[in-house]
Amino acid sequence: MSGFTASGIATSTVTETQQAPLGFELTTPNGDYGLRVWVYIQMTGGAAAQGDVIERTNGNSFIGAAGVAATTKSSCLGVAQHAIAQDSYGFVLKSGKGQVTCDGSVTIGVDIVPAASAEVTDMTAGNEHRVIGIALATDGGASTPVAAMLDCGT
Repeated sequence: MSGFTASGIATSTVTETQQAPLGFELTTPNGDYGLRVWVYIQMTGGAAAQGDVIERTNGNSFIGAAGVAATTKSSCLGVAQHAIAQDSYGFVLKSGKGQVTCDGSVTIGVDIVPAASAEVTDMTAGNEHRVIGIALATDGGASTPVAAMLDCGT
């Protein structure tokens, strides 16, 4: 069954107790969009909503918080594809097609970078080191989800 680890943990499983090693990666098929790579993290610094960019909070660990505008590709753990409560454990999407929340200025076919409030925005010159994917649609305004091909640098 795709989307499950050998121990039966699904990519959407969120628990208050750790079920796998932090940093564990799970690869699942996604039809014509290739593969999705999920990474197992602990959420701290508040809850994550679907589409939130999640950044590292502790050096190179897999402890995350909803991202801030200064998040770089290497400090981005992934994007939440479902809610993850404060101090809970779950998977975020590291790479592959997923949904990300936009700041109101995302354009189809343009590279995206983390923005304020765990959202993304179109990349501007000088921010190439912050690119975490490419938008597959133009957003419909601030705080709206859009499909994107993600490539976060965990």
